Amino acid sequence: MKNRSSFEIILGTIALLFISHSVLAENETGQMKSETEYYRVVNGKVDAATFVGYNAYHNVCVACHGVGGQGSDQAPDLTASLEYLSPTQFKIKVLHKFAVKFSTDEREEMEQAMFTEIRKQQHRDQGKLANMPPWENNPMVNQNIQNIYRYLKARSDGVIGEDKPGLLKD
Repeated sequence: MKNRSSFEIILGTIALLFISHSVLAENETGQMKSETEYYRVVNGKVDAATFVGYNAYHNVCVACHGVGGQGSDQAPDLTASLEYLSPTQFKIKVLHKFAVKFSTDEREEMEQAMFTEIRKQQHRDQGKLANMPPWENNPMVNQNIQNIYRYLKARSDGVIGEDKPGLLKD
């Protein structure tokens, strides 16, 4: 394994911070803070909405999507999905089932994506893969979809770990 220079490590860290769309800063008291339009994190503690999102996620989603939303053999990694999904797109996909998403207009890529989805559906029909339930009628999910997004977005941005976060006291 190649040893990385301090410069490479610093440059990589700066790039990750830039890409994450969140502002990480150490304030005058030495606290690590991260705040976006979706969440607020200070020293590993989160705002109330993100905390509620953590609890809702762990009550409903964790069985299939795994601890911290990192995916499992049954369901995809939600932290990766939240790198590109807006809150509205997330809400639509969760409440009305996940749909096939094509990233380009290239026919071969589209065909491969369709075959992959067909294979997944065949596995679901055979009981080898779980179906994502339609959550639109589940009050826990429906009432907390934005909070679940906030929690998973903070996970996706890497500002909180998979352990239960503390609650900020405002």
